[in-house]
Amino acid sequence: MDVAHTALLRGTFLGEGMGVDATMAGESESAKATLREVLAAKRRALTPEVIDARGLKVQARFLATPYYARARTLALYAPIRGEVPTGDILRAALKDGKVVCYPLSHVHGRILAFRSIHSENELEPGRLGVREPTSAAELLSVEEVDMFVVPGLGFTQDGKRLGRGGGYYDATLKAGHERSRRVALAFSEQIVEDLPTNSDDVTMDLVVTESEIFRGLMREPNFLNS
Repeated sequence: MDVAHTALLRGTFLGEGMGVDATMAGESESAKATLREVLAAKRRALTPEVIDARGLKVQARFLATPYYARARTLALYAPIRGEVPTGDILRAALKDGKVVCYPLSHVHGRILAFRSIHSENELEPGRLGVREPTSAAELLSVEEVDMFVVPGLGFTQDGKRLGRGGGYYDATLKAGHERSRRVALAFSEQIVEDLPTNSDDVTMDLVVTESEIFRGLMREPNFLNS
């Protein structure tokens, strides 16, 4: 690793040189690209056994939050490439009578479309290989979602998120109802000290890991009041 690369990582992870308020968009995007490589490699290093075992703990912590308890309509994701599993959350939510929806791979513009399901069997591989609801499942408006459960490559303790770079989740979360809340699921390796951000990036309300819950925006889960 060359000196510039090392300095960039040190500045991003330890807050030296490059902070949240990076003054040049080029520097911010370069820092994000570097971090994506580093964090993706960390996630790839997790074995399926580790992902399953620690994923159970992440999901259990999430299910114990008031955000889950009070949400009526829940948007989940189907995990890929070492993301935290969501199967336990799906089964619990269906048992609890919640509406559960998943994003579709066909995107018009920047905002994701969602379909609701009533069984895990209603998920099938989409055009990108990611499981998604069948075309027979009911379409839901993004404004109907109370809580978005969000994946990502990296997060900070105050709720900043680094995604894969497409910007679809950020645009979708901004398009959601003002009552909607955002909870990220992550493994402890994905928590970093700082992340470069810009005006398009959206902050999480909570970041849930296998060992701890970090408070981001931590807005009240007042779904039933709207």
